[in-house]
Amino acid sequence: MFESFSARAIEALNHAREEARRLEFVQVDTDHLLLGLLAEGHGVAARALLREDLDLRKARQAVETLYGRGYMHSSSLFFAPECQAAFMEAVAIAERVDPLLVDTQDLLLALLKQPRGRAVAVLRHAGIDLDRMHRRLMEVRAQELLSPSPPTERAVKPKHFHPRLLTQAGQAVHDLAHQLAQSFGHTLVGTEQLLIALLAVEEGLASQVLRANGLTRLDVEAVAHRVIGRGSGTLSAKQAMTSRASGALDAAWREAQVRDHDQVGTGHILLGLLDLDAGGALTIMDFLRLNLGGLQLDVTQTFEDDPRNPEPAFAVMVGRD
Repeated sequence: MFESFSARAIEALNHAREEARRLEFVQVDTDHLLLGLLAEGHGVAARALLREDLDLRKARQAVETLYGRGYMHSSSLFFAPECQAAFMEAVAIAERVDPLLVDTQDLLLALLKQPRGRAVAVLRHAGIDLDRMHRRLMEVRAQELLSPSPPTERAVKPKHFHPRLLTQAGQAVHDLAHQLAQSFGHTLVGTEQLLIALLAVEEGLASQVLRANGLTRLDVEAVAHRVIGRGSGTLSAKQAMTSRASGALDAAWREAQVRDHDQVGTGHILLGLLDLDAGGALTIMDFLRLNLGGLQLDVTQTFEDDPRNPEPAFAVMVGRD
């Protein structure tokens, strides 16, 4: 989970551990997380709290007044269930707004959504109006988005693929792959659905490359039905990805990062599929005797010709077998 947390959020968690250890508690609770956000000192959460006249000294006094001190010292602390619930909520909040990484404001928003939590009790004890605190947090957040980010903060990117990283064509592929899995009666989205979707989204680089190499959607679907077969699933909601499909999308994000792209395009997804050593998509392409090295060369060369574009147009290469 923490791989999606920003450097400042991680620093706040480390401070929260130190605050719990200082108070001799064996677990980190939401009040300690609130102290950690203040101790971090530079994030949106800390700045918003300070504007509401709550500093680390006052917050520490409120924590000790309400909850006292613990009874033992431990070198290895764990997060209480309330903290873990706040982390999950913070991840959900971060998925709805930019940037993708969980930052300090997401953690504070998650704490505010626990009306019976210890962090909220500390805020109330310190005389903080929760609605005003929320407005203040959004105000500081808006100011943060308008100001230029430091180079170190801009350089931090998610470690793993997320659908919100996709280009418009990439998103169309992702959505269509889920629809195809349903039409195939599959309960999981596999690499074969990703391959068919790549062909179907004609404005994408992958479709242009695949079609230039003689592949058609009709051929792929025919082989998929023959080799992979139909399922009997009846799920109506979006299905999860198979481990290989997830691996291909993670590989696609790595391909994008290598090229200093902030988005995952259809060409990256095709390269991600080619990075796998197994899966339905490779089985289909092998069955159709596709030149996998040629596909990789076409995509790679297209990116080199238009290096800043995550979804460049493919120009058919002349003179390559």
